[in-house]
Amino acid sequence: MIDPFCSHNITASDTSNLPPYSGKLQEYWMAGNGIFLRSHRPELEVCLEIAHCTVGNLPQIQPYFRLVPPKVPASTISEIIRICLEAGDREVLFYLSYDNRWQLHVPPQTASRTSVAAMESSFHSTYETALIEIHSHARAPACFSTQDDIEESGKFRIFAVIGSLSDRPAISVRLGVYDCFFNIPISWIFAT
Repeated sequence: MIDPFCSHNITASDTSNLPPYSGKLQEYWMAGNGIFLRSHRPELEVCLEIAHCTVGNLPQIQPYFRLVPPKVPASTISEIIRICLEAGDREVLFYLSYDNRWQLHVPPQTASRTSVAAMESSFHSTYETALIEIHSHARAPACFSTQDDIEESGKFRIFAVIGSLSDRPAISVRLGVYDCFFNIPISWIFAT
């Protein structure tokens, strides 16, 4: 069955100028250096490798990651860590959106040592407009769990998890493009 939200393409010419976006949510591109996933939203454009292979006689694609807003300031990260420390052993959920400046939102939530969920509808504007979704793992390491994979699938946004709060806070970051995840350096998103 053909997915109406995806397009499948083969590079045929110089890929330094890929054609304009097709209007599909996801574009898959076969190139001489692999298979790539391209997608965009107003604040973010990406073209990242999902499978490495060599395909003869096709031009190569240069992957890219373009964050349109400036990086999230260190003061915002400090505020997030402060809130996490105040929560003790409970996880905390945050949404970050950008509208001329980064806006931090802590939605009403139910939280325990091992989970957190927003109590507001997923159709609430802070959820809808969030470019970055962050949650804490309190004292546990800053690693994405199997449950995180399930809950974060189907979204096109940046995800971060904060952990090891009792020792030395750590952050892990990844990009979710609907059903694919890409680990990315924190320096691409957060100012240090």
